[in-house]
Amino acid sequence: MSNIKLAIVGATGAVGREFLRILAEQQFPAENLFLVASSKSAGKAIKYFEKIIEIEDLQLFDFGKASVAFFSAGSSVAESHASQAIEKGCTVIDNSSFFRNRDDLELIVPEVNGSRLEDLNLPAIIANPNCSTAQMVVALKPFHDLFKIKRVDVATYQSVSGTGQSASEELKEQSRKILDGEEHSNNVYPVQIAFNALPLAGDILENNYSEEEMKLTIETKKIFSDDIEVSATCVRVPVQRGHGEVIHLETEKEINLEEVKDSINNQNGLILCDSDEDFFPTPVTHAEKSNEVFIGRLRKDLWKDNRANFWIVSDNLRKGAAWNSYQILSSLIKNKSHELLNDEYAEVGDPIDARLNLAVSYIEMGKAYDAKAIIYEVFDLSPNFEQKNKADSLLQKINDQGS
Repeated sequence: MSNIKLAIVGATGAVGREFLRILAEQQFPAENLFLVASSKSAGKAIKYFEKIIEIEDLQLFDFGKASVAFFSAGSSVAESHASQAIEKGCTVIDNSSFFRNRDDLELIVPEVNGSRLEDLNLPAIIANPNCSTAQMVVALKPFHDLFKIKRVDVATYQSVSGTGQSASEELKEQSRKILDGEEHSNNVYPVQIAFNALPLAGDILENNYSEEEMKLTIETKKIFSDDIEVSATCVRVPVQRGHGEVIHLETEKEINLEEVKDSINNQNGLILCDSDEDFFPTPVTHAEKSNEVFIGRLRKDLWKDNRANFWIVSDNLRKGAAWNSYQILSSLIKNKSHELLNDEYAEVGDPIDARLNLAVSYIEMGKAYDAKAIIYEVFDLSPNFEQKNKADSLLQKINDQGS
């Protein structure tokens, strides 16, 4: 992954910063990273590892410098700048709602429909789903694979970080003032959020459902490519981070819970909480800063054998946004590395050989860390025995120099 050039558009926002933390955890090299934001933030700097990276102005940024751009700056920015990135050969992973419902673009949750990326021609725009949708479809997949889901009724309990940093600050400030007996105000939400629950997420539409509720309905159908009926009620709760959802579903076939549990335990990104000590996951104890979806309180309906109820939680900034995007990025690198390579390899026939040649150069310059990163890439990407053998020899050379 070390030679993929990546731009983060909206780097100063909550999701952008979370994406940066994930990149740091995965040791993505700082020299291949561009941080982009509005002119208001341009010129400021963010520390990444030991390097200070200056934020670039979105209006002036050249997307030709990047292989992939992660957009998390809202629909208006996606509308005005994603096409510019594509024209420069830069693939876009967009976290806004702007592209999600376009029939000609993919809406991806890698655990559910990630295989669609394999046939994608790059550069392309790839949409991230709504945070509540992302965690729900991961939990629905075992049921749909086994018994085919007909209908889902879901009530979400969504944290304030889903609204943004200003909402998180408002919850903190309101809570402090109420506990101290001081007067408080509300600016982000129409009424007080502290010690309260608001049955509203997004604007109310003509059908009396909210925008957030309709996202769950429309996006679930698209991700599964199936006509699943989804009826949602979304509630904003005074939790800083992590969404919870109560899900009731109906399937075409009778549900066998033991089969479901086995399937859950074998699915990436989904963790079953089913022990006597740990059967109800919460946003604070399980979801916060985790990449997985946690499922508990799993039980069959009291009246119908083809219905079940359960509860899920997940970190809305991670699986609901930044981690899902990173999974998409990782899949593209694994399956589409030739299409994502930057100009460093443009004039070389075989990009794996180009990587090996660059690793040799780094070794000669004494840049062992950079050389190792490329060598590990070769191990991951190349099916060729000779290339892997050469990579192994280079790694041994680095180790011998260090001893």
